[in-house]
Amino acid sequence: MEKLKVTNLALFAKSFYLLGDTLNYCYDCKYCRLNGEKEEEKHFNILPGDINPNFINIPVAVNLFYGDPLLQTDNTIKLLKELEKSGHKGPVIIITKGDFRKFPDIPFNLDLHVAFSCFGTDSHLDGSIMERFENNLKATRKRKNNYKYSIEYRPICYGINDSEEVFDRVLSLAKEYGLAIGYSGLQGKPKSVKIWESEGLELQPYPGYTFGHKKIIADEVVKLFEKKAEEYDVPVFKKTSCLFTYVHDLERDYNAHYYRPNEVGCFGCKMEDKCFTYKNNQEQNPDLSDIIPFDYEIEEKENHVCILKKNGICEFPTPDCSRISGKIIKIKDKLTTSDVRVIKWLTGYTVDADFVENPYISEKWVKNPQLIKKK
Repeated sequence: MEKLKVTNLALFAKSFYLLGDTLNYCYDCKYCRLNGEKEEEKHFNILPGDINPNFINIPVAVNLFYGDPLLQTDNTIKLLKELEKSGHKGPVIIITKGDFRKFPDIPFNLDLHVAFSCFGTDSHLDGSIMERFENNLKATRKRKNNYKYSIEYRPICYGINDSEEVFDRVLSLAKEYGLAIGYSGLQGKPKSVKIWESEGLELQPYPGYTFGHKKIIADEVVKLFEKKAEEYDVPVFKKTSCLFTYVHDLERDYNAHYYRPNEVGCFGCKMEDKCFTYKNNQEQNPDLSDIIPFDYEIEEKENHVCILKKNGICEFPTPDCSRISGKIIKIKDKLTTSDVRVIKWLTGYTVDADFVENPYISEKWVKNPQLIKKK
């Protein structure tokens, strides 16, 4: 097995290639997991297709670092134009609390998506107000260049914005504007929890849970929200990639959550038929050599155990973590979690490999060796 070599040319999140820059100011949302990183400068401006031609097909989020994309509108537009010039084909996402009325109504030859972030209620914990969120929704109706839109209702926090009244407000607006909703709980990484405690904030995990990497909401709260969503006939999604897959009418969830259907709520999802049609018709021996830069095999497995659970890394494993079934890409090389994500995005198969948590990808992906030398 070769030694793992990673490149810091680009940064990857769970659902996106991250393109853009940090600012030293934002909306100062007290719950934001980036508060612990706001002094860290990040500048990632290499286009995905310049690293690997296949990367023109992966999802990209623009200026998702500390500093809202609409607090740096000129830079956001510059990066969108560069992606357009490069022929990027995958979804391009802007997630914002900013004033969308100030974003110019100009066309982009991109599969462009603006997701409006919403806390559901006015609160000292949130850096925006519901009036701005509602004005953003109104502004979508006045646009000549009609990008794709959705609502990011997050984080849902215990005892703060998780009431039936708040749910009704968010869902009624989604219904009025014909938008899908992505939702999640509060992510309480140790650094964030220390900040909240030092500031005396009332942020707490749901009873019976502890803060950690997963964004947990109590089961009864999820059931209430999803019941209300069904009453309003609004599509709601627990997972970011499922939401964007639905809105962009892709053939499958690009994060391949359909390997863990019970955990993520696949049954009854608007993407259920598409995702399982894709999974059930995956080839046994596809030629992925032009996509995957590692030696690989395709194995048919029943009850495969996720490596994170196997190694005791996952904080809250579910039964699905031990019963991953179907055609799986087996790779003997050591990978990063970002390698695994990119393979899922590009192929639709999940991966069995020994991997380490890392926001960067292996050097093997880089088609232009000059980039590594420059970096």
